[in-house]
Amino acid sequence: MAQESQGGKVSKVDIDKLSQEFTLPNHIHKLKLVERPPNENSLCNICFLSCKGNNFYACETCRFQVHVSCARREKEDWKLKQHDHFLILQRTPATFHCNACGKEDNREPSYLCTECPLWIHHSCANLDQKFNHGDHDHPLYLEFSLPQEFENFTLTCDVCSEKLLPDDWVYQCGPCRFFVHVKCVRKRRTAADDNIEAFPKLNLALLPEDNETVQLVERFLKQNGILENLRPSQIDNFQHKAHPLVLSNNTNKDKLVCDGCIRPIVDPCYYSCQQCSYFLHVTCSQLPGDLELNHPFHPEHRLYIRHPEYCCFFRQCSHCKLDTNGWWFECKQIGCDFRLDMKCALLPKAIAHKSHRHPLYRISVSDENCSACAKTLSGSSYGCKACRFYLGKDCALSPRTIPAQWDEHHLTLIFPPFTDHPDEFLCEICETYAHPKYWLYHCKDCDQSFHPHCIPQHGMSRNIKFGSTIQIAEHSLELVEKGEYMSRCGVCQDHLDKKNALLCTACNLHICCKCACDILENKAKKKTEVISRCNKTLGDP
Repeated sequence: MAQESQGGKVSKVDIDKLSQEFTLPNHIHKLKLVERPPNENSLCNICFLSCKGNNFYACETCRFQVHVSCARREKEDWKLKQHDHFLILQRTPATFHCNACGKEDNREPSYLCTECPLWIHHSCANLDQKFNHGDHDHPLYLEFSLPQEFENFTLTCDVCSEKLLPDDWVYQCGPCRFFVHVKCVRKRRTAADDNIEAFPKLNLALLPEDNETVQLVERFLKQNGILENLRPSQIDNFQHKAHPLVLSNNTNKDKLVCDGCIRPIVDPCYYSCQQCSYFLHVTCSQLPGDLELNHPFHPEHRLYIRHPEYCCFFRQCSHCKLDTNGWWFECKQIGCDFRLDMKCALLPKAIAHKSHRHPLYRISVSDENCSACAKTLSGSSYGCKACRFYLGKDCALSPRTIPAQWDEHHLTLIFPPFTDHPDEFLCEICETYAHPKYWLYHCKDCDQSFHPHCIPQHGMSRNIKFGSTIQIAEHSLELVEKGEYMSRCGVCQDHLDKKNALLCTACNLHICCKCACDILENKAKKKTEVISRCNKTLGDP
């Protein structure tokens, strides 16, 4: 930081302390302190910047005049607080690469270090230590290089989006990880309407939430006038026709998963068939069995709600490319294999996310990076074009809190500003340091952090409900995420130790999901003949 303020402007207290006369080694006449230049076009004979509005020393004999700060530097060597050597003033403008702003021009004097390769503009030497930027809510502070804790990460300027180099001078807000080039600090991103106050009027989905899909279903029911506030003690559901569903209290804190949207049930009440271990959110239970959608992702045909007959019956969503055994919406046109899972089908047109100050609209993007995880986005995403802030669907709908098998507490989704935490986060699973600008799940009590993509709830099987059972021959088979080590399908002999599988907990028989579906749909009656008999009954030791 420079020792003087820009252009030599000093306070009234400082003026009273200044000498009324001043001498410079390279000027034969005495200089007198004046407050007003003889004309508006007067320039300092050292830095060649305007003297207008500044205090300066002037020579009564000739037309020599200098800023107060320039006169002091001319008499005393000038120095930056964070640079070890004195800098020499170069009065004659020269073309060079400024180590502060990165520009190359010859419009003003400069300061040069003769002991190391530091060369900066006169104006850069006088940059303000603190700057209030219109695109950020907190003050920015000048740093003479990227802070050391961020040097191992790729960072970009939050105004121009160009890469920041380790030796670049930057203005930064540390807790928010907000960085701006020196050359960009007086620029703004493309103007954006600040619609924070309008969020309630826009009726946006407010995220993140603990159970985001339930909120999407509830919004859909409200918008279509089919949300019921009454909660009957017993209902019939179009998907589960074998038994009625009973309204139950969620008091035992079991890790229940809704068979409709495949999301955890954290609400106080839900509908269940205990005999079949079938559970539904109250909101999901209100979706009609004959529901049809005109969807922007598939405008050619209408989509109809569907449900799987068996827990091992998977369908891939055409939007997110993930398999699901929950409810989905499907096109019935012959030859059209388009379908959407519950979450993708009910994506709102716009959301309000706590990570950004403006509404995020569903837009089509190409080769933009997700602001939460850096993944390259293509197609439908959420974004604020004015701020170049984009979120992929998965990040936009990430739940606010999730349970974790490694921690006794729930993990909370966090994103900049990290106001109450040190600058470094270490992922407990992959044991690498997290990027300082990207999102994490964090336990404040245990001070443990996790990349979202390292957590199983964000894996490729996150839209599949495991733990449900089906009966094939003598075996009661439970759907598991992975077969046991070196396991093989008892029908086709495929390896299953890294695949979804059905497991007989009584005799350890494994069957792959494809073979199970073929048997259940009577497509392969002969396959049941090769299945070994269950050598135990459930409950045997």
